[in-house]
Amino acid sequence: MESKGMNFDDIIKKLSAEDADCCDKADNITYNTYRTIVSHIISLPPKQYTLLSSVIGILLIDDLDIKEQFILGKFINNIGQTIITAAAQEELSIKLKKG
Repeated sequence: MESKGMNFDDIIKKLSAEDADCCDKADNITYNTYRTIVSHIISLPPKQYTLLSSVIGILLIDDLDIKEQFILGKFINNIGQTIITAAAQEELSIKLKKG
């Protein structure tokens, strides 16, 4: 049975795309929505930013037992670590190009 989802190569190509123009219209709308949400989140003042993250965390744990809360927390933490690792590598790459 053939899967209708993306395979690993498709995912890598999509992640490697430099711009949203390479994608179809539905993907472009999703990308623009994502960019709008990220833009709003990162532009928040520190107290509102912290409050938003706390509220989202509290909402996500509704109806989860302690094991599920640990798993979800570790998953979200891993997402954060991945983003931080990518940012650090990009920063290093920029410094090496200047230097």
